[in-house]
Amino acid sequence: MKILQALILGSVLLCQFAVAQTQVNSKAAWPRQIPARVRDSNNKDLLVMTLGDVHPSIADGTFDPAKDEVRLKDGSTVKNYYRDTLKIKYFQPIDKTKFALPPSGWCSWYFYYQEINEDEVKRNADWIAANLKDYGAVYVQLDDGWQGTGHGLGENRDWTTIDKRFPSGMDRLARHIKSLGLKPGIWLAPHGQSNDAIVKSNHGVFMLKPDGTSASSTWEGKYLVDPSTPESQQYLKDLFSTLSGWGYEYFKIDGQPIVVREYRNKKASMKNPSDDTDGLYRDTLESIRAAIGPDRYLLGCWVVPLEGVGLMNGSRIGADVLPNWDGFKFALRATMEYYFLHNVAWYADPDVLVVRSPLPLEQARAWATLQGLTGQAVLTSDRLMDLSAERVELLRRVYPAVDIVPMDLFKSDRNKRIWDLKINHLGRSYDVVGVFNFDEARTRPIYVNWKDLGLPGDKPVHVYDFWNREYLGAWDRGLTVDLSPASSRVLTLLPQENRPQLISTSRHLTQGWVDLISQNYNPATNSYRGRSKVVRDDPYELRFVFPRGSNFAIKSAVARSATGILPVKISNHQGWATVEFSSLRTTEVTWNVSFAPGELYRFPVKEPQNLWAECAGLDGANLRWQMPHQPAVGYQVTLNGQLLGATTTQVFALKDLDPNTVYTAEVRTAWQDGTISEKKAELKFTLKQLLPAEVLVSELDPVRLTPGWRQTEFNRNFNGGGLSIGGRHFEKGIGMPTNSEIEFELNGTYDSFKAQVGIDDEHNNQDSIVEFVVLGDGKELWNSGELKKADGAKAVKVDVKNVRKLMLRVKRAGEGGRVHADWVDAKLVR
Repeated sequence: MKILQALILGSVLLCQFAVAQTQVNSKAAWPRQIPARVRDSNNKDLLVMTLGDVHPSIADGTFDPAKDEVRLKDGSTVKNYYRDTLKIKYFQPIDKTKFALPPSGWCSWYFYYQEINEDEVKRNADWIAANLKDYGAVYVQLDDGWQGTGHGLGENRDWTTIDKRFPSGMDRLARHIKSLGLKPGIWLAPHGQSNDAIVKSNHGVFMLKPDGTSASSTWEGKYLVDPSTPESQQYLKDLFSTLSGWGYEYFKIDGQPIVVREYRNKKASMKNPSDDTDGLYRDTLESIRAAIGPDRYLLGCWVVPLEGVGLMNGSRIGADVLPNWDGFKFALRATMEYYFLHNVAWYADPDVLVVRSPLPLEQARAWATLQGLTGQAVLTSDRLMDLSAERVELLRRVYPAVDIVPMDLFKSDRNKRIWDLKINHLGRSYDVVGVFNFDEARTRPIYVNWKDLGLPGDKPVHVYDFWNREYLGAWDRGLTVDLSPASSRVLTLLPQENRPQLISTSRHLTQGWVDLISQNYNPATNSYRGRSKVVRDDPYELRFVFPRGSNFAIKSAVARSATGILPVKISNHQGWATVEFSSLRTTEVTWNVSFAPGELYRFPVKEPQNLWAECAGLDGANLRWQMPHQPAVGYQVTLNGQLLGATTTQVFALKDLDPNTVYTAEVRTAWQDGTISEKKAELKFTLKQLLPAEVLVSELDPVRLTPGWRQTEFNRNFNGGGLSIGGRHFEKGIGMPTNSEIEFELNGTYDSFKAQVGIDDEHNNQDSIVEFVVLGDGKELWNSGELKKADGAKAVKVDVKNVRKLMLRVKRAGEGGRVHADWVDAKLVR
């Protein structure tokens, strides 16, 4: 027994060391000034974040959280930036004294929902302790289902009764989780209550009508806490004192926007009504905080309770995800809309990371990339024991959440596809770039321009593919990445120097931040020496790249831990090399790697064949060609004599083309040493020649749309169902929620816009009224008038000749929720 206890204690200490070491990597005091962008650049597809002491040239200026002030490069300042410009009424810098990093762990809800029990929580906790704790997973959060009868919504908000599926009690469950070196968390909707007896015995606590019935019965609960009385504040303190006494250290409080709304709308039912209902709501949070103290984590939930800023450690910023691609898109949309709050005002939580089958592995990888690149709270919600090794691998590469800060301090009004994480650590300055294809149906080539990222234009940039574990070469100016539907790639970008360089490590998506303790290159001996934190039984790989045009090989490598020399595996490739070692326990490893000149094989590459161009939207084209029977590492592309960059496949994406300009594209084959084919494939074209006589609007990329967790969908209604009006199904079109808009760049390329509009058959309120509007360059061109579901589909034909920006808008007349507003068979015609 003593041996077992010693092993558990040792594991706990190692886990604590892992977290402490990650925290040491963020040495600068908080709040500190951070680089900031306050608007999009010319590349509106770009999202930027930072890790470490980074000074990007593409920043608009700096933000001082303590002053809530932006200082722009031109010397001007924007005061009260978060409070007034971003409308965050209660803004104050996040307090990181107790929680230096966002939480990492597991949540029960998105696999078990309310079918959870004590044994399943223990099984998952035991599995985390054995398989994920050393990677930084800390929290085990029990969600809905532990209380009352275990099932139901507002009628099951009895926090004084424990469901029979937890026979040992909530306190013993918490003790079990803690015995594993983990931290227990618990869900509740604390402002609600469903037990009539509790309400009757707690006078002055709940909002009641004069006849004693509930004044507010919602999802939050059959009854709602009255925030205006001292009795209610004491009730909340007692409730959270009990939960804290059980041993819980993480509290997810749900339904908070419902609470805020009910307080605003039903203040007359309060004992001591006030016009400052938001202030009364914050009083309830103060009471909760007083009970749990500063050392326990408070997470707001659901969607985004902005009224809790300054009192909550973190908050959900979107709706509940689903275990499919729609669920990923909910997390994506939440990130686009509210990421600017993360690690500045609180820790943002876009909801859980789901990686289990039947979600395709590529989609699970994209989801992990979203979490790992943004540094938001990362809690998975699968039955962990059932995951395959390749899906567990995804989790291990994004635990723990690290100290990433957004550089884009504004809401994004489009779903951006290029995410640039700029890292400075131990003298290594590099970019980890996520490139996404959100389209479930089409393969997409996406061009990453080094200049847009602020990378130097006078030297090649090394490119390493993290998930696929391969070096893609060193390229000038930029790279086109070809992505399969609903997928992502993670590319590490490192400007070339005239020596071997450490470009990547295998431990974490940030590739060095979590694991590298020291690293140093010695030019006299052409060698690296470093120290890394290695997780037990996890093969740890160092990836080195060499200057283009020369080659090296690893001559020797040594890895040593406190217990002695570790076995080392060396793999030499042309242009790059790796060293791999592993340890039987989580520990620090010192390593030495030395290099010697290596042979460089050259192949006399020949030019590509049969170059052609195809339309890609209204301002772009994809160049394609055939590959001759020969090896090639890539292709170099120029347009009108200007080098754009390269691609490792037979497609290159061109953007921002003028429809009438004559372009000359040239493509040459490239080899690893930088040589290119003497001859070239050449094509002259105009974009206008490529544009079809008509194009479906659902095939175009919008330049702007209304943000939100439910937003415009292509070839589906906004709720994800098929498009259907008046009993007729339509394959193509745009489904929009009311009170939203979407904008496309036409640049005068088409003469008319045609469509049919109407309320989708899925919407079940016959009295809902919707108005459809078409705008061109800000002027209203067409208005449907008020339409009901019974009106069926109404035809639209609008002259858009010479229109540069086309906007589609849908508005709901009167009160109520979203209405399914469809634009079917929407097309542009020349």
